[in-house]
Amino acid sequence: MELDKKDLQILSILDWNARMPLTQIAKKIKLNKDVVRYRIKNLEERKIIEGYYTLINLTKLGYLTFRIYFDFIDLTKETETKLIDFLNKKFNAGDIFSREGEYQLGIIVWEKSIYEFEKKLRKFKNEFGDYIKNLEFTIFTEFNHYSLNEFNKNFFEAISIKENEEMKINDSDFKILKELAENSKISSVDLNEKLKIPQTTIIHRIRDLEKKKIILSYRAKINFSKLCYENFFLEIFTHNNKDVSEIEKYLRSHKNCTYSVLGIFGADIEAECEFKSKKDLVVFIEELKMQFKSIRKIKYCSTLKYYKIKYFPN
Repeated sequence: MELDKKDLQILSILDWNARMPLTQIAKKIKLNKDVVRYRIKNLEERKIIEGYYTLINLTKLGYLTFRIYFDFIDLTKETETKLIDFLNKKFNAGDIFSREGEYQLGIIVWEKSIYEFEKKLRKFKNEFGDYIKNLEFTIFTEFNHYSLNEFNKNFFEAISIKENEEMKINDSDFKILKELAENSKISSVDLNEKLKIPQTTIIHRIRDLEKKKIILSYRAKINFSKLCYENFFLEIFTHNNKDVSEIEKYLRSHKNCTYSVLGIFGADIEAECEFKSKKDLVVFIEELKMQFKSIRKIKYCSTLKYYKIKYFPN
């Protein structure tokens, strides 16, 4: 779908701060508030925006981030549906997505310890082990989120989630975070109705969670395929780790990159990018190799579908 410059600016803002008031968005992009409201509703109705989620710094709540890739065999459509439902409701995966290549499905999950993670994985294997040919998991140590500067460089930002000292939060905070993780645009009025917490308390607690950098941003779930983009995961392997931080800076400044991760196993650094063609991706890979001679290999695959995006454990 073709969008004009104002629509792209709105997407760029909502991708980073979906709770920004309409009056502020209107002021930023020099449009009438009612026009902005209409455009946002139109983007939602056309399923370019599929929802809103909150980016929460789970390391500050004591969680580890695990990513698993699965290679399945003899998987019928019916079994696949049951499997994804299990990963969603019982495994409590935050991200669930299908992909091409060696592994067909990926998930991201948060646990307080590797032992809790292992218990969940064992239950999943007990249920669906006959269909698992292979799996690969990584523990993320750094997660860098980038704004959509492909759409509008004026709103370029980046957020890094690294090791943090654990902070204690109360039950009210946890309940508020859980609701915001499902829908970052939910109002304090609706939160009051759902949680039975005073509205003034909710407003104060959200501001406090933002100040403590537990809430990092409020983002839109954007369907890039409707904008003629294809989503790619890159795994970058180097001869040594000397250039990894410089590679991350390069990815951060590139208009097509949306995030990068560092982990304990697998590639030295991974990236997610949005390109309009595989040809553009190949050009980007060659640029990376020219820029950083320490890169020995880059593997890539495309994401086919996101079944779930939620940055909060149950």
